[in-house]
Amino acid sequence: MLRWLATPLVAPVITLSPAVSLGQAIAIQNGAALFHKACIGCHDRGGNIIQPGATLFMKDLQRNGIDSEEHIYEITYYGKGRMPASIPSIGFGEKCTPRGKCTFGARLQDEEIKLLAEFIKSQADSGWPNVKSSAD
Repeated sequence: MLRWLATPLVAPVITLSPAVSLGQAIAIQNGAALFHKACIGCHDRGGNIIQPGATLFMKDLQRNGIDSEEHIYEITYYGKGRMPASIPSIGFGEKCTPRGKCTFGARLQDEEIKLLAEFIKSQADSGWPNVKSSAD
């Protein structure tokens, strides 16, 4: 049943984690779907096509002081540096201000950013073994 719930993007995560509850499986699926929608363009497989030293791998997250779900949440919400893309300090949060520092596209809801942060942290903790681009 868990395989049926998972998109191809997260099926390996669920398959390799038999102790995952249904609620956790759904959270993983939702986090992976959000990652695929909002982040994979620059952070495919946890990398960073814009800034090679700012990947989502734990060694870079730790070196950059972003190794907790809370820090990942804050950066996703408010932006930092060249995140995302080449526009300085762009955030995805609904209440991100000032307007010029926030995405001009669709904003993510607080709960979506929380799921994204949880997903990114869990993948970073395990070395990004299970996220594949849509081309795979």
